[in-house]
Amino acid sequence: MQMTVPVMNKKNEPLMPTIPSRARKWIKSGKATPFWKKGIFCVRLNIVTLEHKQDIVIGIDPGSKKEGFTVKSTAHTMINVQADAVTHVKKAVETRSTMRRSRRNRKLLAVNQGKIRRKVDYHQAQKHDGD
Repeated sequence: MQMTVPVMNKKNEPLMPTIPSRARKWIKSGKATPFWKKGIFCVRLNIVTLEHKQDIVIGIDPGSKKEGFTVKSTAHTMINVQADAVTHVKKAVETRSTMRRSRRNRKLLAVNQGKIRRKVDYHQAQKHDGD
């Protein structure tokens, strides 16, 4: 994959990146000024340029084991990354649902037992106690 150098216009607005050899030629001829932005080498054009920019598309492929990310224009692929997806989520979700189910069952038993006790009418309870 060929390295690219980010390019900015006079107003510090981003333009399409260029290859390092072209950026070196621009710097030597005085058409561009080099600078660093967040640790990345960039060039700022000293000449007036058109504001035309190519369309760039971002593609994301969320897979079960790997995730893919691509940044692409019609002519070049800027970034193509493949990352490992998180695999511990399935087990965590199963554990959480099991714990929730057991909590619900405990609450259900306690509520049902309370309802059974409350179903006995106060007067009926007095009759049984008096017998």
